[in-house]
Amino acid sequence: MGTLLRALLAAFVCVTPAIAQTLVACACDVETVCLSDTQMSNHATHVEMEPDKMGNHANYGGVAVFQIGFDEKGRVTGAGAISGHPLGISHLMAAVSKWKFKPVVVKGVKKRGCGKLSIRFAMRENVPSAEVLKRATQD
Repeated sequence: MGTLLRALLAAFVCVTPAIAQTLVACACDVETVCLSDTQMSNHATHVEMEPDKMGNHANYGGVAVFQIGFDEKGRVTGAGAISGHPLGISHLMAAVSKWKFKPVVVKGVKKRGCGKLSIRFAMRENVPSAEVLKRATQD
């Protein structure tokens, strides 16, 4: 019975009306805080993209959307691509272990976080660039 109650509570906390439209499914539990798109973009402190090591003079760009989980220290614990250019996703995923986030603090206690993150990326002559898209909407 306690497990069912915790699961229902986690589902309720994860999908409040204010953020239901901006979140994709995340592994919410008592120790993980699910963040809206705006909150995720504000917690991201560093994202990068690996260069093309095959020597191709690749030129492409776009926006990729990821579902990200991070721990109490701001290190990525899980990442999955939702949409974006396949080459961009590949080079972004190769660098995901280097991405950093500000920890979520609830009542003075650091917690894990998860949510959806949009990243604008470009590869120009094997020189990569990546930046988090900041959201202007209120969540």
